[in-house]
Amino acid sequence: MTEPFKLSPVLLDYIWGGEKLKKYWNKTGGPAKVAESWELSAYPGKESIIATGIHASQNFSAYLAAHPEALGQKAEGRRGFPILVKLIDATGDLSIQVHPGDGYAMEHENQPGKTEMWYIADAEPGACIYYGFNRDVTEEELRRAINENTLCSLLNKIPVKAGDTYFVEAGTVHALLAGITVIEIQQNSGITYRLYDYGRKGADGKPRELHIEKALAVLDRSKKELPLQSCGADNYKDYKIRKLAECPYFVAREINIDGIYPIYHASSFVTFTVIEGQGTLFDGTGIIKGDTVFVPAGCDTSINGKISIIETSL
Repeated sequence: MTEPFKLSPVLLDYIWGGEKLKKYWNKTGGPAKVAESWELSAYPGKESIIATGIHASQNFSAYLAAHPEALGQKAEGRRGFPILVKLIDATGDLSIQVHPGDGYAMEHENQPGKTEMWYIADAEPGACIYYGFNRDVTEEELRRAINENTLCSLLNKIPVKAGDTYFVEAGTVHALLAGITVIEIQQNSGITYRLYDYGRKGADGKPRELHIEKALAVLDRSKKELPLQSCGADNYKDYKIRKLAECPYFVAREINIDGIYPIYHASSFVTFTVIEGQGTLFDGTGIIKGDTVFVPAGCDTSINGKISIIETSL
């Protein structure tokens, strides 16, 4: 028997986290301040727990091991569960960082690389991100800029607003800056190489670790063109669908529902996170802002309500 289920996230605090995920996204327990809520996670040691249905209280990784068919045919040949979904509260600036691609990551870290997508769920006035270089740069320039604390001047600094989407391919230097709440969809990887951290100190009072040599080995030094924001959507009777990203690792869509939205994928699992509103699944399970649901491949269900979601599949 296959059925959809909600997940309980793993809540993590970092020095740049805040209180928005608890105040506005219905996260409870865990640390007083929450930087990241790992909504859908089979990452070793940070697995989500199934919260509803016949598998309630089971570790998500254990469920997948017992029910590999839940992933669907599109997941065949992939190493482990392919994606990781997070909610991020950037109350402070995140470090300037980069993630490696699959080749370097498998060789040096024994795990997949990290291509990701950001959906800007909320942004305070004036909030920005760093996204790639504003011109071609040399390795020598980068080393000098890091040493002289001028790296930020080489980056595209982009104002953001709710609803914007940024596809962050492995190798793209980037940072979320203060005042942004993000739904992040990424490869199931924990690799982050920090290039620059504004001279901050961690909770232990020591400067946070940088990974300059590894970062320089994987980053793209060419000028990064700014992405265009798609405003178009496919309109149906009870819902509107806007495609956000499509890559070898995942397909992500924003879906605004006012009525009934059917969910059925024969060859891939589906997962979604609620951005706004409330509704019910076909089995009567209630869903509200901040909930994340996993729908096994071949499971036939639906959402009924006035509700907006970010949906991901393969």
